[in-house]
Formats: sequence, structure tokens, C-alpha cells
Amino acid sequence: MTIPSRELKRRARCVLEGKYFFAANTACSLMLYSFFVTLILQHTGLGISEKPAGIAFYYILWLIMALLGSLLEVGLIRYVYLLSRKEQETPKLFYALGKQPDTFLLVYGFRYLLALVWFVPAILEARRLPVNLDPLALMKALLPVCLLILAGVLPALAASLPYGLACYVLLDQPYLSAHEALGTSRRLMKGNYLRLFRLWLSFLPFVLLIAGTSGVALLWVKPYFHTTMSQFYMEVSHQELPEEPQISIVV
Repeated sequence: MTIPSRELKRRARCVLEGKYFFAANTACSLMLYSFFVTLILQHTGLGISEKPAGIAFYYILWLIMALLGSLLEVGLIRYVYLLSRKEQETPKLFYALGKQPDTFLLVYGFRYLLALVWFVPAILEARRLPVNLDPLALMKALLPVCLLILAGVLPALAASLPYGLACYVLLDQPYLSAHEALGTSRRLMKGNYLRLFRLWLSFLPFVLLIAGTSGVALLWVKPYFHTTMSQFYMEVSHQELPEEPQISIVV
């Protein structure tokens, strides 16, 4: 019997009970990293460069910084994953830097490119926006961009589904190659695509909460999401779950 998303999320909240301080601190470090990286990239002015080489360099820098951020996020994922397995551990933000960082980079790079390709039309449309528009004109000009972004969300999620567990595979088997980790994730996900897709969609209200709180809610949502994903991975990989309460049959 498969465990419903609601039950996985309830278990995740139980795992994090009394542990949110450390998880939120780690999530805060990741937010600060993203904030300062964004400031630095904007300060370069390459994003609004009229030269194609400057624009290309800007997106290359953005991808590099995003991949480095993913390496740091592995530290948070590992922390909540070990908590889910009832293993006492302190957060190690730089864990992935000492455990085959090239493999983690290849896995995340593949996943990012697989998702990013669906947003290329939105990026190209945004590049065509004129500068120095008044607020009303800017809102109208951004409408096609927003529609293209929305159109790319579902295909990007669907393309990412087979490889959503690759990071957890590497945490269990750190000496696998990126290709092996991605292949193992794909095998684990057979028959579980719809379940994971519904689990991801169940966090959509939290995305709105993050937007409504200017990102502050991310301190709570990010650990919650990764802990729920840990519960999902433990189930599909047939690991012993940390507790065996009565499972709700509500889907």
C-alpha cells in the first residue's frame, strides 16, 4: 500500500518537530547566498548588455552560481534525510564539497538544463522588452512573458520527475557516477511519476505563501519540502520508515 502525500507531509512535520532551528538556520544561509549572488550579478550589468557575448556570459555566471548554491543545499537535504532515518546529525552546509562535488554538479546541471529549456521562449521574450517603460506599460509588456513562464512550468516539472531522487541516491551511494545516480532515480520513479507530481503540486500554496512574505516563509517551507521528499524516497526505495502510525486513506 502506498502512503498518501498527506501522510508523508505529516511524517515530515513530526521529523522536524524540535529540529526546525537548525534546519531554518541552514535555509537562511542558502537564502543569504542567493541574495548576495543576485546583487553581484545585477551589479555586473551584463544582464542588460547590448552585446550577445555579455548576455551569454551573464547566463553562464548565473548557472555557475546556481550550481554552487545546489551544492550547499545538499547539506540541508542530507540533514533532514538523516533526521528522517532517526540518525542524529548536525547540518553540514559544505558536505557536498567534500563528497564528489563534480558528481553532484553534473546531476544538478543536467536537471537544470532539462527544466530550463522549457523557459527559453520566456527568456527570449523578456530580452525583447524595451527599457525605461512606465509601470503600466511594463505590466502590459510583461504579460506575454508571464504566460510563457506559466506554459513552461508543467513541462519542466514533468521533465524533472524521473530524476527528482538523484540527490538522495547519491547521499546513500556517494561513489556512484552522475549517470548511475540519474539512472537509479529513473528506475525508482517507475510507476511513481503521478504520485511525485501530485506531491510537488501540493506545495503550490506554499509558493504563494513565500511570494506573499517576500521569501521569509522559505525558511520554513524549504526544510518541510526536503523532509517530505526524504519520506517519499525512503518509501519508494523500500527503506524502513521511522514510524508506523495508522495511515490515512485520504488521497
